[in-house]
Amino acid sequence: MLQEIPIDSLIAHPENSNHMSVEMLRKLRRHIERTDRYEPLTVRPHPTAEGKYEVLNGHNRLRALRAIGRDSVRCVVWDVDDSQARLYLATLNRLAGSDIPERRAALLENLLGTFDVAELSGLLPDNQRQIEELQRLSRLDTEELISSDMTDRDESDVPVILDFVLKESEAKEVNLALDMVRAPEGQSISSGQALVRLARFYLAGCKPSC
Repeated sequence: MLQEIPIDSLIAHPENSNHMSVEMLRKLRRHIERTDRYEPLTVRPHPTAEGKYEVLNGHNRLRALRAIGRDSVRCVVWDVDDSQARLYLATLNRLAGSDIPERRAALLENLLGTFDVAELSGLLPDNQRQIEELQRLSRLDTEELISSDMTDRDESDVPVILDFVLKESEAKEVNLALDMVRAPEGQSISSGQALVRLARFYLAGCKPSC
């Protein structure tokens, strides 16, 4: 059901993992200001705050609309429980912006309290291996991340999450290479550890001019 809801009544879902860069948010704001067109937000009645609504899809639009100074927002209201809300967060919000890996890992960890990995891989854009990797990330503490497969690190080394985009054909090549690195280990190492081994192999064989 489409409703016009006061913007002060909208509360972002605390487990939202989707984030849009400042530049993309600026472009979204300009588009809405120029055209007054935007996809209605998807919300549900807030589970604990009476008279409020929790945003399931449209967190970045809400940020832009608040920046513009809108008093109300067009919303589609869904009556869903917590598990369904998390599923929507993990699917709808992949359409724009990008995920913060740690927050998406935490979201999937909560979903895994209701669904198993096989079920989630059939419901979400992530495949089974990606879900298992995010599950592993959510369960590792900082000490484990720092020590994982990096015996030559110094004590000041901290974990870093790389963020880049590949074409589908390129991603297939990268995944194939990572699988080849993992094969001798019986798939016991993570994609990140396999990528480090590839990088070390290249650097060890690369001449100074390359």
